[in-house]
Amino acid sequence: MAGDWIKMRKELLTSPKVVRIMSACDADRFRTIGGLFAVWCLFDEQTEDGNLDGYTPQILDSIVGFPGLAEAMVSVGWLISNEKSQLIAVNFGEHNGTTAKRRASECVRKMSARHADKKRPREEKRRE
Repeated sequence: MAGDWIKMRKELLTSPKVVRIMSACDADRFRTIGGLFAVWCLFDEQTEDGNLDGYTPQILDSIVGFPGLAEAMVSVGWLISNEKSQLIAVNFGEHNGTTAKRRASECVRKMSARHADKKRPREEKRRE
């Protein structure tokens, strides 16, 4: 609900949690990363607080087309499944939502500005 992109870390490719999910689902790294991306997109589109009411692990697996993924995400601590047919994305607000996206955009903007400042000739910097 907060935009058309989601945050993904580059070290996700080598994350021990991803390796554990790969093992649990008997899937390769890129299938696993793609499945995680689909889950995180679903949460981003369908909730503002990281709680999906009416969703079970089996329903989530069916929606993303990846049997066993939800339970594997529960086992590594990325999802919580409760008896009320509710799935909860752990640390949702830290990585998703409007404020998280604003923080990430500001970080990229500041890094770009620092990088551009380093490339300017010294004389130009002195004149300012």
